[in-house]
Amino acid sequence: MRITRRFDTSGFSEDQLAVLAVAEAFLLGIERRDKALMLAQIHDAGGAALIRNGAPVFTTLGGVVARIPFEHPKDISEVISATPTILVDRDLAMAWTPYEFWIDGKVDHEGTDIWSFVKTDGKWLVSSVADNFHKPAAAA
Repeated sequence: MRITRRFDTSGFSEDQLAVLAVAEAFLLGIERRDKALMLAQIHDAGGAALIRNGAPVFTTLGGVVARIPFEHPKDISEVISATPTILVDRDLAMAWTPYEFWIDGKVDHEGTDIWSFVKTDGKWLVSSVADNFHKPAAAA
């Protein structure tokens, strides 16, 4: 169940669009249950800080991929839910992306992903990610 993009990227630069494409490909890997697609978007040495139950959990980007419930019996997906803020300075970029995590056609939780990217050999890769999550306001 792919949610169509709900924001306008018409003012984004070529580099901003390239960075966004990496983030969206990583997230598409969740929906497609495609670990290889997700791993292709990350730098091997990258790290993550995930806020869970009010405390940070530190792991590698590979550890983030390992946390994905690929065997979940229901449809799952994570989508960027509002216009992201993407900043680029040559071979370094960051993106602030509000998101929704969907399970079987309903928003299970939402939050913000904060991505860092590096351009290596002409290709953008995720170098780190931090995120938080909470139940939607309507469900709280």
